[in-house]
Amino acid sequence: MKPKNPINAILNALASQQRQGETSLIVRIEPDLIQDAMNALRDYRKLFAPIIPRVTNTQPIYGAYEEMRQADVAQHTISLFVECQTIEESREARDRLPIRHSSEWRSLNNGI
Repeated sequence: MKPKNPINAILNALASQQRQGETSLIVRIEPDLIQDAMNALRDYRKLFAPIIPRVTNTQPIYGAYEEMRQADVAQHTISLFVECQTIEESREARDRLPIRHSSEWRSLNNGI
């Protein structure tokens, strides 16, 4: 069953993780929520990763997330796993993801 307001559910999950003292903020969302999540989480640094549960190796994603998080520990960084059921749905989700320009990556890496 989907929550009536999925963005509020995402924000509540993040708030709960923060209250519990979690430093890694990780949420799973459906592909059609990418743009809504971008709008709702405007003040956070975000790493979106399309995954297929029980198929995708998430270790490299966690590694990239930790690099982003440690580059600027003062700013909250969120990893959003976009749960897809098929390779095609994963491709479609990837096409919806915001693309980071090389200059943004360079400035991120300069902070390390």
